[in-house]
Amino acid sequence: MADTSKMVTAYRDWILSYGIEGVSIQAGERGNVVLKGEGIDGWVNFYDMDEQTIVELRLEKVSDGSSLFFLHFELEDLDRARRQFAEMASVLERSLLQEPVRVLLCCTCGMTTTFFASKLNDLASEFDLGFDFSAKPIEGALEKDESFDVILLAPQVGHRLKEVQAALPGVMAIELPASVFGSYDAKGALRLLMEVVQQQRTVAKNDLRFAREFDHTKSVLGISYVVRYDEPTISYVVLDKGEERLRGMLVRAELDLDSIIDDLLEVLNDNGCPIDSLDAVGIAVPGVVYHGEALVQRSGDDIQVDVASYLSERLRLPVFVDNNATAAAAGCYVSQQEWDDLVFHAQPIGDLACDEGYVLDGRPRIGLNGFGGNMRYLADRFALSVDLRDASWRYDGMRELTACYLGSVICTIAPKAIFVWCDLLPDMSDLHDELARIVPEESIPELIPVADYDGLTLMGELALCLQRLVES
Repeated sequence: MADTSKMVTAYRDWILSYGIEGVSIQAGERGNVVLKGEGIDGWVNFYDMDEQTIVELRLEKVSDGSSLFFLHFELEDLDRARRQFAEMASVLERSLLQEPVRVLLCCTCGMTTTFFASKLNDLASEFDLGFDFSAKPIEGALEKDESFDVILLAPQVGHRLKEVQAALPGVMAIELPASVFGSYDAKGALRLLMEVVQQQRTVAKNDLRFAREFDHTKSVLGISYVVRYDEPTISYVVLDKGEERLRGMLVRAELDLDSIIDDLLEVLNDNGCPIDSLDAVGIAVPGVVYHGEALVQRSGDDIQVDVASYLSERLRLPVFVDNNATAAAAGCYVSQQEWDDLVFHAQPIGDLACDEGYVLDGRPRIGLNGFGGNMRYLADRFALSVDLRDASWRYDGMRELTACYLGSVICTIAPKAIFVWCDLLPDMSDLHDELARIVPEESIPELIPVADYDGLTLMGELALCLQRLVES
């Protein structure tokens, strides 16, 4: 019983340090743990029975006492027990987010957006997506009505985006692309909206991990740069002494660094986060990053810009640069407490190439000349059962291609967990079965699907930036 008692203590302490946004986790009077969220109560209870310790995990709605989650098991394996609690925490987080996101569509007079809002409500209701759409002229939106969470601007009023952001700093404002609004593409609008809202809800708001691991006295700006549909996209977040102050996204038709930085500085100033109040900037970019240097091809010419040097000169702050996948791997590490050796694998649809990031013994690894994770050079050597050119466009091909990449990682690094970002592979059990055809099944680590690549990248970049400040 002594060993079990130690395990109970370790498990309870781990749960008490677990951060769930909007949830109080406290030690109970009976040696248990009590969770309280808005409208939901939860318990982790321990029972001694026949020289065994039984753990009970339970979630209930406060309104009617109905059960949201109930599980009991013998406490034998601490890692397994942690996974069981993490599953309950995931159910709790999803339940707390069930309140509809209120979205306001704005144009000049409200007529076209009223029709579009009706289409969006029908589609959101059909798929139970948790959005409530309404419409009004843009002048009505500027009356500081707090009854909505997101404003979608029609293209004809898109030029007033900054005005809306300045007037309503607590509300997300997004300009709808003309191709989406002009064709009343409800699916395209919902896809854009879900990406932005998911990023807003990312685990980067879990400042408990930062409080334990990093200096809580610093203020840093994290930036993620990617190219989507040939458009440079800049996502950013300000972490001010462990608390998130600002989050947003800039999308441009081409990579004009001066214009992007000017707009970003203006947003920071308008929201009370001037650049001179920050201690450092961390930026995640595609490609090889070595000795803090990353070259980004500028649109429309052959000039490559060293992002770190450029930003340091413009902002007059320390600037740290990392590869996107390395930052995402750091985000995976920071967002959990179970694994110190892990791999992040990004496999885009329609692309044979992939990127990987590694955290080993709690530290990121980039390898010789920053080349670690550039797995794209292996694809031509794979012998797949489908045409290599079509593999990344079809489910069976993507499953086989990803398994080949991960098989090589398992045989070399043997991580304890692999986080996988791939929209074509939401079911990790199929990927596990495919891997079992390549490597011994007992060597396959935990496979965790990733939905929010951007959120993990930003979270990891903030962590890496803070870590370097501590070490400097």
